[in-house]
Amino acid sequence: MKKFFRTCVILIAILMLTTACSKKAETTEVSSSDSSAPVAAPAPQKKFLQIKTSAIGGTWHACGAVWAKLISENTPYIGVNSASPGLEFETMQKLKEGTVDLGFAGTSTAYYGWKGGVIWEEPIDLVALFATQPGILNFVGIDKPGINTLKDLKGKTIATYPVGNYWGDMVLEILALHGVTEENSRIMRIMKNDSARMLADGQVDCIVHKFGYGHGTLKQLAASRKIKFIEGDPDIMKAYLEKNKFFKTVPFGEEFGVANAEQLVSNYVAITMASLPDEIAYEVTKIWFENKDYLNKTLPSIAPYINWDDPTDGVTIPFHPGAIKYFKEVGLWHEK
Repeated sequence: MKKFFRTCVILIAILMLTTACSKKAETTEVSSSDSSAPVAAPAPQKKFLQIKTSAIGGTWHACGAVWAKLISENTPYIGVNSASPGLEFETMQKLKEGTVDLGFAGTSTAYYGWKGGVIWEEPIDLVALFATQPGILNFVGIDKPGINTLKDLKGKTIATYPVGNYWGDMVLEILALHGVTEENSRIMRIMKNDSARMLADGQVDCIVHKFGYGHGTLKQLAASRKIKFIEGDPDIMKAYLEKNKFFKTVPFGEEFGVANAEQLVSNYVAITMASLPDEIAYEVTKIWFENKDYLNKTLPSIAPYINWDDPTDGVTIPFHPGAIKYFKEVGLWHEK
């Protein structure tokens, strides 16, 4: 009996040892197999391209939204449209900081940002991608007797861009040339939406902001009040245009059901930093120009006014090499 018991113990020990060795071999085999198996590379992360535009309702915001959609659907990148009340000054600051990749600006503002010494002491390494639609500096008033030219605004209440905004300083310069100053008139430096509301309420006589073709705010004003566009003295404006080459004047107003008046115009431009990789600049430029029909449908008040045959129209800063590469490929680049 003892012999039988001892034999059973020995057999159980052998069985346990055999099982343990088998598991160890299996573990080793699996481990070896795992280490030699090809490891799938993680999927490449798409780069987000932040587009800094303007407040919702502005033409830049509409352009940025469509551009972001096209970028996301047709390139390796993901476009993100950023709504903000700050205009090109904030855009250029954020481009400089590296917190956004793309944006829009007026050609005059872009020029002064690139050159330095006017808006910023130090120049920004800013470059252009392509010209977009014209930006109109509109002098808008309620249509009532006594205000026909800018000289008639003397002693009246005018609202324009906030203090610190270069466009507001430019407006004050134009008004001063017509004898309208902060000493003899009430000039309020406030946001564009606030200006429009106060004009509609009759609290101001004239507002001066960059609105332009198809602008939603002007459409709302024209629908609710009888507005008019006010023009400057021809001789004064001629001298001003000779000094500020990025401006010209165009008849404006008919679109909104009122009489035309000569208003200041300069093109807008899509901008970025010179450090943006060439391939990205190439792709985002290409996607804009190769979707002209789509842009005409989605931006019917903007795209028809873009000079599609000359992407350099009115641009006063250097172009990004990636954009130039695309324009040369399609025959749109003309040395000037």
